[in-house]
Amino acid sequence: MIVPVYVGEISPKEYRGLFISLNTAALNLGLPVGFGLAMVLESQHLNITKWLFVINGALSLLIAFLMAFFVPNSPRDLVFRGKIKEAQNVIKRLNYPDTLSQEEMIEEVNVLIKVFDDNKKAQFKDLFTQRNNLQALVIACVLQIAKQSSGFTALQYFSGYLFRLTGYASGMVGMNQLPNLLLGLAQFMMAVGSLLTIDHLGRRRLLLISTVAMAVGLVVLGGSFVILTGFEQINNPRCEDYSRCGSCALDTKCGWAANMGQCMPQHASRPTMMDSNSVVLLSDTCHLQSTRDHVGSWMAIVSLIFSLGSFSLGLGSIPWVIQAEMFGQALRSKAGSVATIANWLFSFIWTVSFLQLAFTITLPGIFWLYSVLLVTTLASVYWKIPETKGKALEEISANISGLAD
Repeated sequence: MIVPVYVGEISPKEYRGLFISLNTAALNLGLPVGFGLAMVLESQHLNITKWLFVINGALSLLIAFLMAFFVPNSPRDLVFRGKIKEAQNVIKRLNYPDTLSQEEMIEEVNVLIKVFDDNKKAQFKDLFTQRNNLQALVIACVLQIAKQSSGFTALQYFSGYLFRLTGYASGMVGMNQLPNLLLGLAQFMMAVGSLLTIDHLGRRRLLLISTVAMAVGLVVLGGSFVILTGFEQINNPRCEDYSRCGSCALDTKCGWAANMGQCMPQHASRPTMMDSNSVVLLSDTCHLQSTRDHVGSWMAIVSLIFSLGSFSLGLGSIPWVIQAEMFGQALRSKAGSVATIANWLFSFIWTVSFLQLAFTITLPGIFWLYSVLLVTTLASVYWKIPETKGKALEEISANISGLAD
Protein backbone atom coordinates (compact mmCIF):
# COMPACT_ATOMS: atom_id res chain seq x y z
CA MET A 1 0.00 0.00 0.00
CA ILE A 2 2.77 2.48 0.92
CA VAL A 3 4.84 1.88 -2.24
CA PRO A 4 2.40 3.53 -4.71
CA VAL A 5 1.94 6.48 -2.32
CA TYR A 6 5.69 7.04 -1.89
CA VAL A 7 6.59 6.53 -5.55
CA GLY A 8 3.77 8.83 -6.63
CA GLU A 9 5.04 11.61 -4.36
CA ILE A 10 8.63 11.54 -5.62
CA SER A 11 7.94 10.96 -9.33
CA PRO A 12 7.79 13.68 -12.00
CA LYS A 13 4.22 14.16 -13.18
CA GLU A 14 5.10 13.24 -16.78
CA TYR A 15 6.21 9.73 -15.77
CA ARG A 16 4.35 9.12 -12.53
CA GLY A 17 2.17 6.35 -13.99
CA LEU A 18 5.25 4.52 -15.27
CA PHE A 19 7.09 4.68 -11.95
CA ILE A 20 4.09 3.57 -9.86
CA SER A 21 3.40 0.72 -12.30
CA LEU A 22 6.99 -0.50 -11.93
CA ASN A 23 5.96 -2.00 -8.60
CA THR A 24 3.33 -4.19 -10.30
CA ALA A 25 5.74 -5.12 -13.10
CA ALA A 26 8.33 -6.23 -10.53
CA LEU A 27 5.74 -8.41 -8.81
CA ASN A 28 4.81 -9.95 -12.17
CA LEU A 29 8.49 -10.63 -12.87
CA GLY A 30 8.55 -12.77 -9.75
CA LEU A 31 5.97 -15.15 -11.25
CA PRO A 32 8.01 -16.54 -14.19
CA VAL A 33 11.19 -16.46 -12.10
CA GLY A 34 9.52 -18.49 -9.34
CA PHE A 35 7.89 -20.99 -11.68
CA GLY A 36 11.10 -21.31 -13.70
CA LEU A 37 13.05 -22.04 -10.54
CA ALA A 38 10.45 -24.63 -9.55
CA MET A 39 10.91 -26.35 -12.93
CA VAL A 40 14.67 -26.50 -12.41
CA LEU A 41 14.35 -27.90 -8.89
CA GLU A 42 11.78 -30.47 -10.02
CA SER A 43 13.94 -31.63 -12.94
CA GLN A 44 16.93 -32.05 -10.61
CA HIS A 45 14.84 -33.78 -7.92
CA LEU A 46 15.92 -31.20 -5.35
CA ASN A 47 13.70 -30.84 -2.30
CA ILE A 48 14.91 -27.50 -0.95
CA THR A 49 11.75 -25.44 -1.38
CA LYS A 50 11.47 -24.58 2.32
CA TRP A 51 15.04 -23.27 2.36
CA LEU A 52 14.32 -21.10 -0.67
CA PHE A 53 11.45 -19.47 1.24
CA VAL A 54 13.81 -18.80 4.17
CA ILE A 55 16.54 -17.37 1.94
CA ASN A 56 14.06 -15.24 -0.02
CA GLY A 57 12.53 -13.85 3.16
CA ALA A 58 15.94 -13.05 4.65
CA LEU A 59 17.12 -11.32 1.46
CA SER A 60 13.93 -9.25 1.28
CA LEU A 61 14.38 -8.06 4.85
CA LEU A 62 18.06 -7.29 4.25
CA ILE A 63 17.32 -5.25 1.12
CA ALA A 64 14.52 -3.33 2.86
CA PHE A 65 16.82 -2.59 5.80
CA LEU A 66 19.64 -1.32 3.58
CA MET A 67 17.26 0.81 1.51
CA ALA A 68 16.24 2.68 4.67
CA PHE A 69 19.71 4.29 4.64
CA PHE A 70 19.64 5.34 0.97
CA VAL A 71 16.01 6.05 0.02
CA PRO A 72 15.13 9.70 0.71
CA ASN A 73 11.91 10.76 2.36
CA SER A 74 9.24 12.25 0.13
CA PRO A 75 9.77 16.01 -0.29
CA ARG A 76 6.00 16.50 -0.07
CA ASP A 77 5.93 14.69 3.27
CA LEU A 78 8.88 16.75 4.52
CA VAL A 79 7.22 20.04 3.56
CA PHE A 80 3.98 18.84 5.14
CA ARG A 81 5.89 18.26 8.40
CA GLY A 82 7.66 21.63 8.21
CA LYS A 83 11.14 20.29 7.31
CA ILE A 84 11.70 22.78 4.50
CA LYS A 85 15.51 22.65 4.26
CA GLU A 86 15.54 18.86 4.16
CA ALA A 87 12.82 18.91 1.49
CA GLN A 88 14.91 21.25 -0.67
CA ASN A 89 17.89 18.90 -0.45
CA VAL A 90 15.75 15.94 -1.51
CA ILE A 91 14.30 17.90 -4.45
CA LYS A 92 17.85 18.74 -5.61
CA ARG A 93 18.84 15.10 -5.29
CA LEU A 94 15.82 13.85 -7.24
CA ASN A 95 16.36 16.38 -10.04
CA TYR A 96 20.09 15.59 -10.52
CA PRO A 97 21.76 16.24 -12.98
CA ASP A 98 19.17 18.84 -14.03
CA THR A 99 19.58 20.71 -10.73
CA LEU A 100 16.99 23.39 -10.09
CA SER A 101 18.08 26.96 -9.52
CA GLN A 102 17.60 28.38 -6.04
CA GLU A 103 14.69 30.50 -7.28
CA GLU A 104 12.95 27.50 -8.85
CA MET A 105 13.54 25.51 -5.67
CA ILE A 106 11.97 28.19 -3.48
CA GLU A 107 9.02 28.58 -5.84
CA GLU A 108 8.30 24.83 -5.88
CA VAL A 109 8.50 24.54 -2.10
CA ASN A 110 6.33 27.65 -1.59
CA VAL A 111 3.63 26.13 -3.81
CA LEU A 112 3.63 22.99 -1.66
CA ILE A 113 3.53 25.03 1.55
CA LYS A 114 0.53 27.03 0.34
CA VAL A 115 -1.38 23.91 -0.70
CA PHE A 116 -0.57 21.95 2.46
CA ASP A 117 -1.56 24.82 4.77
CA ASP A 118 -5.11 24.36 3.51
CA ASN A 119 -5.39 20.67 4.35
CA LYS A 120 -3.06 20.14 7.34
CA LYS A 121 -6.06 19.86 9.64
CA ALA A 122 -7.66 17.07 7.61
CA GLN A 123 -8.54 14.01 9.73
CA PHE A 124 -9.44 10.41 8.94
CA LYS A 125 -13.16 11.11 9.41
CA ASP A 126 -12.96 13.70 6.61
CA LEU A 127 -12.68 10.82 4.16
CA PHE A 128 -16.32 10.03 4.91
CA THR A 129 -17.78 13.40 5.86
CA GLN A 130 -16.49 15.62 3.03
CA ARG A 131 -18.09 15.05 -0.34
CA ASN A 132 -14.96 15.38 -2.47
CA ASN A 133 -12.99 12.97 -0.30
CA LEU A 134 -15.84 10.47 -0.13
CA GLN A 135 -16.28 10.54 -3.91
CA ALA A 136 -12.57 9.89 -4.46
CA LEU A 137 -12.60 7.13 -1.82
CA VAL A 138 -15.57 5.42 -3.47
CA ILE A 139 -13.75 5.49 -6.82
CA ALA A 140 -10.58 4.04 -5.27
CA CYS A 141 -12.44 1.25 -3.44
CA VAL A 142 -14.67 0.34 -6.40
CA LEU A 143 -11.63 0.10 -8.68
CA GLN A 144 -10.03 -2.34 -6.25
CA ILE A 145 -13.30 -4.29 -5.98
CA ALA A 146 -13.62 -4.40 -9.80
CA LYS A 147 -10.03 -5.63 -9.98
CA GLN A 148 -10.80 -8.56 -7.66
CA SER A 149 -14.25 -9.20 -9.16
CA SER A 150 -12.50 -10.05 -12.42
CA GLY A 151 -11.59 -13.34 -10.76
CA PHE A 152 -7.87 -12.67 -11.24
CA THR A 153 -6.83 -14.01 -7.84
CA ALA A 154 -8.86 -17.21 -8.23
CA LEU A 155 -7.57 -17.75 -11.78
CA GLN A 156 -4.01 -17.24 -10.56
CA TYR A 157 -4.30 -19.59 -7.59
CA PHE A 158 -6.22 -22.31 -9.43
CA SER A 159 -4.51 -22.05 -12.83
CA GLY A 160 -2.66 -25.34 -12.33
CA TYR A 161 -5.95 -27.02 -11.44
CA LEU A 162 -7.61 -25.58 -14.54
CA PHE A 163 -4.76 -26.76 -16.75
CA ARG A 164 -5.27 -30.30 -15.50
CA LEU A 165 -8.89 -30.11 -16.59
CA THR A 166 -7.87 -29.01 -20.07
CA GLY A 167 -5.86 -32.20 -20.46
CA TYR A 168 -2.39 -30.83 -19.87
CA ALA A 169 -0.29 -33.54 -18.25
CA SER A 170 3.34 -33.51 -19.25
CA GLY A 171 5.25 -36.74 -18.90
CA MET A 172 8.57 -34.93 -18.93
CA VAL A 173 10.25 -34.50 -15.58
CA GLY A 174 10.27 -30.88 -14.44
CA MET A 175 7.72 -29.68 -17.01
CA ASN A 176 4.63 -29.66 -14.79
CA GLN A 177 5.16 -25.95 -14.07
CA LEU A 178 5.35 -25.03 -17.77
CA PRO A 179 1.75 -23.73 -18.03
CA ASN A 180 2.25 -21.53 -14.96
CA LEU A 181 5.56 -20.30 -16.39
CA LEU A 182 3.79 -19.30 -19.63
CA LEU A 183 1.12 -17.49 -17.63
CA GLY A 184 3.76 -15.64 -15.63
CA LEU A 185 5.63 -14.60 -18.77
CA ALA A 186 2.43 -13.33 -20.40
CA GLN A 187 1.56 -11.27 -17.32
CA PHE A 188 5.06 -9.82 -17.09
CA MET A 189 5.16 -8.85 -20.77
CA MET A 190 1.77 -7.15 -20.55
CA ALA A 191 2.85 -5.35 -17.37
CA VAL A 192 5.84 -4.00 -19.30
CA GLY A 193 3.40 -2.92 -22.03
CA SER A 194 1.46 -1.03 -19.38
CA LEU A 195 4.65 0.76 -18.30
CA LEU A 196 5.26 1.97 -21.83
CA THR A 197 1.73 3.21 -22.51
CA ILE A 198 0.14 4.43 -19.26
CA ASP A 199 1.55 7.96 -19.49
CA HIS A 200 0.72 8.22 -23.19
CA LEU A 201 -2.72 6.64 -23.47
CA GLY A 202 -3.82 7.82 -20.04
CA ARG A 203 -5.25 5.91 -17.09
CA ARG A 204 -8.90 5.82 -18.18
CA ARG A 205 -8.27 4.66 -21.75
CA LEU A 206 -5.82 1.92 -20.74
CA LEU A 207 -8.19 0.80 -17.97
CA LEU A 208 -11.03 0.55 -20.48
CA ILE A 209 -8.92 -1.46 -22.95
CA SER A 210 -7.78 -3.83 -20.22
CA THR A 211 -11.31 -4.32 -18.87
CA VAL A 212 -12.94 -5.02 -22.23
CA ALA A 213 -10.13 -7.39 -23.25
CA MET A 214 -10.31 -9.35 -20.00
CA ALA A 215 -14.12 -9.53 -20.11
CA VAL A 216 -13.94 -10.98 -23.64
CA GLY A 217 -11.27 -13.45 -22.50
CA LEU A 218 -13.45 -14.60 -19.60
CA VAL A 219 -16.44 -15.12 -21.91
CA VAL A 220 -14.32 -17.26 -24.25
CA LEU A 221 -12.85 -19.12 -21.25
CA GLY A 222 -16.37 -19.95 -20.08
CA GLY A 223 -17.24 -21.15 -23.58
CA SER A 224 -14.20 -23.43 -23.65
CA PHE A 225 -15.33 -25.11 -20.45
CA VAL A 226 -18.78 -25.63 -21.92
CA ILE A 227 -16.95 -27.86 -24.38
CA LEU A 228 -14.80 -29.53 -21.72
CA THR A 229 -17.20 -29.91 -18.79
CA GLY A 230 -20.63 -28.91 -20.06
CA PHE A 231 -23.01 -27.52 -17.46
CA GLU A 232 -22.81 -30.50 -15.13
CA GLN A 233 -23.31 -29.75 -11.43
CA ILE A 234 -20.43 -30.98 -9.27
CA ASN A 235 -22.64 -32.49 -6.60
CA ASN A 236 -23.64 -35.87 -8.01
CA PRO A 237 -23.85 -38.62 -5.38
CA ARG A 238 -22.57 -41.17 -7.91
CA CYS A 239 -19.36 -40.69 -9.86
CA GLU A 240 -20.81 -42.66 -12.74
CA ASP A 241 -23.32 -39.84 -13.33
CA TYR A 242 -20.60 -37.56 -14.71
CA SER A 243 -20.41 -37.82 -18.49
CA ARG A 244 -17.27 -35.74 -19.07
CA CYS A 245 -13.77 -35.93 -17.69
CA GLY A 246 -13.65 -32.22 -16.87
CA SER A 247 -16.58 -32.36 -14.45
CA CYS A 248 -15.45 -35.73 -13.08
CA ALA A 249 -12.00 -34.36 -12.21
CA LEU A 250 -13.57 -31.51 -10.22
CA ASP A 251 -15.10 -34.01 -7.80
CA THR A 252 -12.35 -35.15 -5.43
CA LYS A 253 -14.03 -38.46 -4.68
CA CYS A 254 -13.95 -39.46 -8.35
CA GLY A 255 -11.36 -40.29 -11.01
CA TRP A 256 -11.55 -40.62 -14.77
CA ALA A 257 -10.90 -44.02 -16.34
CA ALA A 258 -9.54 -42.89 -19.70
CA ASN A 259 -9.43 -46.34 -21.26
CA MET A 260 -13.09 -46.86 -20.36
CA GLY A 261 -14.28 -43.29 -20.98
CA GLN A 262 -16.08 -43.33 -17.63
CA CYS A 263 -16.00 -41.59 -14.26
CA MET A 264 -15.54 -43.98 -11.34
CA PRO A 265 -15.21 -43.75 -7.53
CA GLN A 266 -11.71 -43.26 -6.21
CA HIS A 267 -10.46 -44.06 -2.71
CA ALA A 268 -9.22 -40.90 -0.97
CA SER A 269 -5.94 -42.47 0.10
CA ARG A 270 -5.15 -43.81 -3.38
CA PRO A 271 -5.44 -41.14 -6.07
CA THR A 272 -4.31 -43.65 -8.71
CA MET A 273 -5.89 -47.13 -8.78
CA MET A 274 -5.27 -50.21 -10.89
CA ASP A 275 -6.96 -53.57 -10.73
CA SER A 276 -5.04 -56.83 -10.86
CA ASN A 277 -5.12 -56.86 -14.66
CA SER A 278 -3.93 -53.22 -14.84
CA VAL A 279 -6.83 -52.26 -17.09
CA VAL A 280 -8.46 -49.52 -14.98
CA LEU A 281 -6.47 -46.33 -14.36
CA LEU A 282 -8.13 -43.50 -12.49
CA SER A 283 -6.70 -40.02 -12.77
CA ASP A 284 -7.55 -36.45 -11.77
CA THR A 285 -6.06 -35.23 -15.08
CA CYS A 286 -8.05 -35.33 -18.30
CA HIS A 287 -6.57 -36.92 -21.41
CA LEU A 288 -7.60 -35.40 -24.73
CA GLN A 289 -9.19 -37.85 -27.13
CA SER A 290 -11.82 -36.25 -29.37
CA THR A 291 -11.47 -33.23 -31.66
CA ARG A 292 -13.95 -31.46 -29.43
CA ASP A 293 -11.68 -31.94 -26.41
CA HIS A 294 -8.66 -30.60 -28.30
CA VAL A 295 -10.56 -27.51 -29.47
CA GLY A 296 -11.91 -26.84 -25.98
CA SER A 297 -8.48 -27.35 -24.42
CA TRP A 298 -6.69 -24.90 -26.70
CA MET A 299 -9.51 -22.37 -26.29
CA ALA A 300 -9.13 -22.63 -22.51
CA ILE A 301 -5.34 -22.29 -22.52
CA VAL A 302 -5.27 -19.33 -24.90
CA SER A 303 -8.18 -17.49 -23.26
CA LEU A 304 -6.74 -18.03 -19.75
CA ILE A 305 -3.38 -16.57 -20.80
CA PHE A 306 -5.16 -13.76 -22.67
CA SER A 307 -7.38 -12.92 -19.69
CA LEU A 308 -4.55 -12.74 -17.16
CA GLY A 309 -2.36 -10.85 -19.62
CA SER A 310 -5.15 -8.32 -20.20
CA PHE A 311 -5.47 -7.92 -16.46
CA SER A 312 -1.77 -7.03 -16.15
CA LEU A 313 -2.09 -4.47 -18.93
CA GLY A 314 -4.28 -2.14 -16.88
CA LEU A 315 -6.45 -3.60 -14.13
CA GLY A 316 -3.44 -4.89 -12.24
CA SER A 317 -1.72 -1.53 -11.79
CA ILE A 318 -4.07 1.36 -12.59
CA PRO A 319 -6.21 1.12 -9.42
CA TRP A 320 -2.99 1.55 -7.40
CA VAL A 321 -1.91 4.47 -9.58
CA ILE A 322 -5.22 6.32 -9.34
CA GLN A 323 -5.68 5.85 -5.59
CA ALA A 324 -2.19 7.30 -5.04
CA GLU A 325 -3.06 10.39 -7.08
CA MET A 326 -6.55 11.55 -6.06
CA PHE A 327 -6.09 12.62 -2.43
CA GLY A 328 -4.44 15.50 -0.64
CA GLN A 329 -1.23 15.02 1.32
CA ALA A 330 -2.93 14.64 4.72
CA LEU A 331 -5.32 11.89 3.57
CA ARG A 332 -3.41 10.10 0.79
CA SER A 333 -1.99 7.27 2.90
CA LYS A 334 -5.19 6.91 4.94
CA ALA A 335 -7.35 6.62 1.84
CA GLY A 336 -4.87 4.16 0.35
CA SER A 337 -5.22 2.00 3.45
CA VAL A 338 -9.02 1.87 3.14
CA ALA A 339 -8.84 1.00 -0.57
CA THR A 340 -6.22 -1.67 0.15
CA ILE A 341 -8.52 -3.24 2.75
CA ALA A 342 -11.26 -3.39 0.09
CA ASN A 343 -8.78 -5.04 -2.28
CA TRP A 344 -7.72 -7.80 0.12
CA LEU A 345 -11.23 -8.34 1.47
CA PHE A 346 -12.62 -9.09 -1.97
CA SER A 347 -9.51 -11.08 -2.87
CA PHE A 348 -10.29 -13.32 0.09
CA ILE A 349 -13.99 -13.56 -0.80
CA TRP A 350 -13.45 -14.56 -4.42
CA THR A 351 -10.61 -16.96 -3.64
CA VAL A 352 -12.43 -18.97 -0.97
CA SER A 353 -15.68 -18.99 -2.97
CA PHE A 354 -14.20 -20.13 -6.30
CA LEU A 355 -14.58 -23.88 -5.88
CA GLN A 356 -17.98 -23.60 -4.18
CA LEU A 357 -19.25 -21.39 -6.99
CA ALA A 358 -17.79 -23.80 -9.54
CA PHE A 359 -19.70 -26.61 -7.86
CA THR A 360 -22.93 -24.58 -7.76
CA ILE A 361 -23.09 -22.64 -11.03
CA THR A 362 -20.52 -24.72 -12.98
CA LEU A 363 -17.16 -23.57 -14.36
CA PRO A 364 -18.64 -21.82 -17.43
CA GLY A 365 -21.06 -20.01 -15.14
CA ILE A 366 -18.37 -18.70 -12.79
CA PHE A 367 -16.23 -17.30 -15.61
CA TRP A 368 -19.24 -15.56 -17.14
CA LEU A 369 -20.16 -14.25 -13.69
CA TYR A 370 -16.67 -12.77 -13.32
CA SER A 371 -17.03 -11.09 -16.70
CA VAL A 372 -20.38 -9.50 -15.81
CA LEU A 373 -19.20 -8.40 -12.35
CA LEU A 374 -16.03 -6.86 -13.79
CA VAL A 375 -17.86 -4.80 -16.42
CA THR A 376 -20.76 -3.68 -14.23
CA THR A 377 -18.59 -2.79 -11.22
CA LEU A 378 -16.17 -0.70 -13.27
CA ALA A 379 -18.98 0.90 -15.29
CA SER A 380 -20.54 2.17 -12.04
CA VAL A 381 -17.66 4.62 -11.52
CA TYR A 382 -15.85 4.81 -14.88
CA TRP A 383 -17.27 8.20 -15.88
CA LYS A 384 -16.29 9.64 -12.49
CA ILE A 385 -12.64 8.57 -12.73
CA PRO A 386 -10.44 11.64 -13.33
CA GLU A 387 -7.79 11.52 -16.04
CA THR A 388 -4.62 12.21 -14.08
CA LYS A 389 -1.83 11.82 -16.62
CA GLY A 390 0.59 14.73 -16.78
CA LYS A 391 -0.94 16.55 -13.79
CA ALA A 392 0.65 17.44 -10.47
CA LEU A 393 -0.78 15.69 -7.42
CA GLU A 394 -1.96 19.00 -5.93
CA GLU A 395 -3.71 19.89 -9.19
CA ILE A 396 -5.54 16.55 -9.25
CA SER A 397 -6.85 16.84 -5.68
CA ALA A 398 -7.89 20.45 -6.35
CA ASN A 399 -9.80 19.40 -9.47
CA ILE A 400 -11.62 16.66 -7.56
CA SER A 401 -12.58 19.16 -4.87
CA GLY A 402 -13.94 21.49 -7.56
CA LEU A 403 -15.97 18.73 -9.23
CA ALA A 404 -17.54 17.71 -5.91
CA ASP A 405 -18.53 21.27 -4.91
